[in-house]
Amino acid sequence: MSKKSSIQIGSPLQSVEEVGLIAFKNLKEILEITIRWEKSLKDFYDVAEFALRNNESKEVIALLRSNLIIRLEILKNINLDDYGKTGWVRYAPDYRDDTLIPIKSISRDAGPQEIFTQILEYEKKLKNFYQTISGKLVAIKQRELFDSLVQFKDEQIYEINKFMDSYGSEE
Repeated sequence: MSKKSSIQIGSPLQSVEEVGLIAFKNLKEILEITIRWEKSLKDFYDVAEFALRNNESKEVIALLRSNLIIRLEILKNINLDDYGKTGWVRYAPDYRDDTLIPIKSISRDAGPQEIFTQILEYEKKLKNFYQTISGKLVAIKQRELFDSLVQFKDEQIYEINKFMDSYGSEE
């Protein structure tokens, strides 16, 4: 009997060690899940941008959100047929959407440091997931696709860390 992932919108991606592994997962399904997770993160950025009171924080969120929107459009338009035969990914992590962004974990009065710490956690977890998938793929073009997602997450993480370092040094 195969294990199916439940799909819900809203909520921290567990680390690979915290989740079970399923025997196989279709690459197309993984890409669809990836798009949903990135959309959830975009929604989180939307709320954070609105909720933050510090203009510098808003600017960083706007930059991260803008970068994410560009990448999301690219992801939506990916034709997996261009990346070779789409098969099954062996031992893919069995994540659920409801473990991505916790509902109400950050209050409207949360400071920039708290919000950016939470966003950094999500970005690192997504990067970890993409690295895990990349390591399971056999086709070079498919692996390069997920490696590009890892690189994108590295860029987002760098921007968040850079802001947090500068913000922390100003206080």
